[in-house]
Amino acid sequence: MSKKNSFPHLVAFRVDDPTHTMLATLAEVAGVPVGIWVRALVLKAVDSKMKAPKVRRAAANAIQLDAILDELKAQGRNINQIARASNANPSAAQIAADVAIIRAALEALVSRVLDLLGIDGDA
Repeated sequence: MSKKNSFPHLVAFRVDDPTHTMLATLAEVAGVPVGIWVRALVLKAVDSKMKAPKVRRAAANAIQLDAILDELKAQGRNINQIARASNANPSAAQIAADVAIIRAALEALVSRVLDLLGIDGDA
């Protein structure tokens, strides 16, 4: 058996529309393709010791998380601007106000990320 084809046996079967819809939905929730999800179920059911290939999972709420990442980048640019401005003309009151605004924005982003990931903020 070559390295390229370390799993030489193909197992395939057909399912009806309602079953496929359920499988597709559950696989989507898990963030993996249907075949990968079904294979994991089968391997678990037969107590297989086979090491399935690693699959890069799709992130849940990827669109929202991408938007949050863009906002974090913007906040990073704001912090850089504050640092440059404070080095050029230090005014403690203005710097403190700017930092407070950015801190509030970052706390809101953290809250959104925790909500999207389904994590309690107190955890």
